[in-house]
Amino acid sequence: MIAKQPARTLVFEEKDEELVSKLAADIGCHYSKANDRTYNLNQSGAAGQRKKGVFAWVHKEEKSCLWVSTRIIWVEQARTMLLAARNKSGLNCFPKQERHAEDSLSLDLKQDYDKKVKLLTLVNKAVNG
Repeated sequence: MIAKQPARTLVFEEKDEELVSKLAADIGCHYSKANDRTYNLNQSGAAGQRKKGVFAWVHKEEKSCLWVSTRIIWVEQARTMLLAARNKSGLNCFPKQERHAEDSLSLDLKQDYDKKVKLLTLVNKAVNG
C-alpha cells in the first residue's frame, strides 16, 4: 500500500503581502485575501462592501514565486479598448500567449514587472470601466 504524503501548503508571508500591496497600489486597485494561497485584485475596497470587480488573482506557487492570473477574454477586451483609443501607448505590454489554462493568462511577477502592471491596469479599466 502506498502512503500518501500530505500536500504541502504554501501560505503568504508578510513580505509576499507587501508585494501584493505594492502591486495593487501600482495598478490603482484594492486587494483582499481569498484564501491562504490567493489574493483577489479588485476595484472595490470598502471593508463591508461586497467583493465585486475582481479582475485578477495573485497566487503563491513556490516559496519565492508569485504569479497573477486573469481571464483571456478580459485581456482581449483591454487590447480592443486600447486599439480603439487614439493613444496606443501600452500596446507592447500585451504578452504572447502565456496560457496557464484554457481561459486564463498567467503572469510571472519576477520578470518585466512594469509591463505586468500596465497590462493589469488596462484589464482593470476594461473590466471595471
